[in-house]
Amino acid sequence: MKNYQNYDIPQDLIFKTRDILDMEGLQCSLALNPADFADISRPPAKIKNARLKLRFSAMPKEILAQGEISGKISVQCSRCLKMFDSNFSEDFTRLFPTKEEIIDIMYMVKETLALLENIQNICSSGCKGLCGICGCDRNKVQCSCRPPAANSFASLKDKFEK
Repeated sequence: MKNYQNYDIPQDLIFKTRDILDMEGLQCSLALNPADFADISRPPAKIKNARLKLRFSAMPKEILAQGEISGKISVQCSRCLKMFDSNFSEDFTRLFPTKEEIIDIMYMVKETLALLENIQNICSSGCKGLCGICGCDRNKVQCSCRPPAANSFASLKDKFEK
């Protein structure tokens, strides 16, 4: 495998299989344009920056593509609703038959970035979140609200007392 300094990496990340075979593989790294991935994350999440490290290993009948995407994403805390930056780093690996004319890495990058999104994002382990009664940020203000003592079985009480 060769590390070509002068190889013109396609902006759309669609590589020609013949080029990779001729070079006996390829190793490259590039910064990705966050605007290309604006439709990947659910708002208000937004990819701020991303970098791709890519390695192609040429074999007689297949090309192994290995990539690492790392960067920073701005997400909303599930407790206090503040936006905060979170670092990410994800890997992908895929085999491509040498019969294919092109290798579409952009598809793999988008797929990997789409799977980044967590169900819950928490800005810090000590985040107290919002008050369920008055809505104040309990990280900034100590409100005097007391949540009602909720008994999830209270509605069944009348059904069993007879």
